[in-house]
Amino acid sequence: MAEPSKPGNAQAEPKKPESFLGNLMKYSVATYLGFLISGAALIVKGILPPDSYAVPAAFMAYTTSLMNVGMLGLDQGLLRFFREPPPGATGRTMFAACTRLSLLVIAAAGLVGSAFFAGPLATAFGLGAGGAVLVPFLFLNAALYMLVRYLNVLLRLENNVRAYTAETLWMQACLNLLFLLPGFFTRRTWVFIAMAVASFACVAAAFWYKAKAPLKAPGLPYKAVYRQMVPYSVALAPAAVLTPLYQSIALSFLSVYSGTTEQGLFSFAYQLSLLVTTVQAGFSTYWGPYVYAHYRTEQARIGRVHDLLNFLIFSFFCCLVMFEDIIFLVFPGKAACQRFFPLMMLAAVFLILMEGTVYGNSIARRPHHDTIGVALGVLAEILICLWLVPAYAVTGAAVALVVGNAVMFLYRTVTGQIYYRTIPNIPRTVSGFLLALAAAGAGVVFYAHFWLKLGSVGAILFVYCSLYRPQLHKLWQLALGLVRKLGARR
Repeated sequence: MAEPSKPGNAQAEPKKPESFLGNLMKYSVATYLGFLISGAALIVKGILPPDSYAVPAAFMAYTTSLMNVGMLGLDQGLLRFFREPPPGATGRTMFAACTRLSLLVIAAAGLVGSAFFAGPLATAFGLGAGGAVLVPFLFLNAALYMLVRYLNVLLRLENNVRAYTAETLWMQACLNLLFLLPGFFTRRTWVFIAMAVASFACVAAAFWYKAKAPLKAPGLPYKAVYRQMVPYSVALAPAAVLTPLYQSIALSFLSVYSGTTEQGLFSFAYQLSLLVTTVQAGFSTYWGPYVYAHYRTEQARIGRVHDLLNFLIFSFFCCLVMFEDIIFLVFPGKAACQRFFPLMMLAAVFLILMEGTVYGNSIARRPHHDTIGVALGVLAEILICLWLVPAYAVTGAAVALVVGNAVMFLYRTVTGQIYYRTIPNIPRTVSGFLLALAAAGAGVVFYAHFWLKLGSVGAILFVYCSLYRPQLHKLWQLALGLVRKLGARR
């Protein structure tokens, strides 16, 4: 879980309660526009044969994992201590210290991995036959993505909203879309990889220059910086490293037991499932700093926002399950995804709901609980993959993804609530969790029977709305208020 700043960063947050929605929407622009990028990537994947981008998709999935290895969690340490630097340092000099150390780590890992373990790594990463030659480029791509990620953090912390939005969109385009474009002209894997590396390199260079980001900092007290940041960051690093593995592990098992077609289908469904996150918008970007700045004084509001987030996400999830047939009418070549797509969406829902339940671990400075929760989820996914993927291929991988995310969600939520209560009504939240499982199950069982699926999931949504009547009323009031404001401006 990203930990933006702590209460000491309160001066950077809005002081007026009425500015909450405005600031939330300001940081949502990148996510709304990013939805267009994700939609374009889905269209491209829908057009291309699934086996054509299977290896490039695995390459990009492990790019994220290796990037987090190189960062050592220092991006989270930078978020936490940017405005509380040690004597003699500033936020920007701490940025330089973090970047230099991370580059050293990823360079060392890349040299050792490429020289001595290229073959085993290529097999483990699902890079296919002859994939050993791609391993050095995988580490290079991870290093470039790491620079882009550090710039993203710097722009967010300095409240440069325009540059942050632009850089976020380019980062999403590199990660999800641009590397796919060669598929319209060729099926040679190395062309996809070259596009991925070149796009990240261009974004890193352009925004490094625009932000005037320092890499050298004369007189920087490195020892003091690392003494403050490294212990905190390293405790969070395993969680950051393990989280991207939820997608990567399934792709690796499918490459061994099934093939590139199943890898491509899983990758397409995974990205499609992230449509659920459009409701979340810029929530994650803005919500973390807000919680750390106001958790002592705004616990009631934090609880209300948790309930609203639950209601919005579940409602959108049910609508996608009910009308997923429309999506696969648009992409008939990916119709095989329909039987397991509700499971993929449910996995994404668990990731989003954690934004409202797990901050207690960071508030209490117990980041090891986040790491334990992620590790338990990864272990559960591996075990389910070993059990189900050989027999059920991509459907087994989808089940494994759901189980892994559910285990992580439950552990981190329970421990987070022990330290800081954000769930106002536990029975209602548990009921919602069980209803989400029921909706996903109905979507899988009745995937080939539209009306049965529509009726069963619609009934589940009605029960859920009955449980969350106050939240439904609140959203209705907010919508009416927004309409009145827009009318008044005209």
